Amino acid sequence: MNLKDKKVLITGGSEGLGFSLAKALISKGCRVIIVARNPDKLKSASDSINSSSLKTFVCEVSDYRSVNALATEVGYVDILINNAGVWLEGSLSDSPYEKIKSVVETNLAGVIYVTKAFLPAMIKRNSGLILNVSSTSGLEGRDGQTAYAASKWGVRGFTESLTLELAKTDVNVFGFYPGGMNTTLFRKAGFDKDVSSWMNTDEVADLLINLLEREGTMLIDQLVLKKRKKTT
Repeated sequence: MNLKDKKVLITGGSEGLGFSLAKALISKGCRVIIVARNPDKLKSASDSINSSSLKTFVCEVSDYRSVNALATEVGYVDILINNAGVWLEGSLSDSPYEKIKSVVETNLAGVIYVTKAFLPAMIKRNSGLILNVSSTSGLEGRDGQTAYAASKWGVRGFTESLTLELAKTDVNVFGFYPGGMNTTLFRKAGFDKDVSSWMNTDEVADLLINLLEREGTMLIDQLVLKKRKKTT
């Protein structure tokens, strides 16, 4: 895909992988829209990137009304990257209902709402790419991640089902299942983890961009990415 002049929307784009993708895509000539719930973080991201090719919007992806208002304002996009997500860990018995609700509504319902809002324009144009960021926790169950893993397994099911739904169109769906990355995901949720040695988001973004730029008849619809473990 030739990325030049493509219009891209990234949820959760003010930091982490979303921010790294925004920088990389702008460097390829894309017009990028980053979406987040925190206006201060959006402003900081915008100031850091400092490009006329970047726009920012405050949106709560777990609220379909906020998402629909965003879609009305933005219009069509060529590439949609569903990246927004929140973390929760611990036993199910000890997990507060409100935090479970937040994880499921942000990580899963948010992906569905945003996709539903922008999909009709893609179908009408018979063109587009939807990249759903799940997790390796969406491929295997893990102790202490009941709600989080459920939300990410849901993204996997949604992605694979949407792929079948759109099989007769030129709208492509791409499921991305990364392992741990060096982001603030855990700290924002109140969990202190040393993630300094985990995958660098700029490097992950560069890999994804390289895949998006591939030309030809080959189509990559799923990618699992983990950090190589050192052997002794």
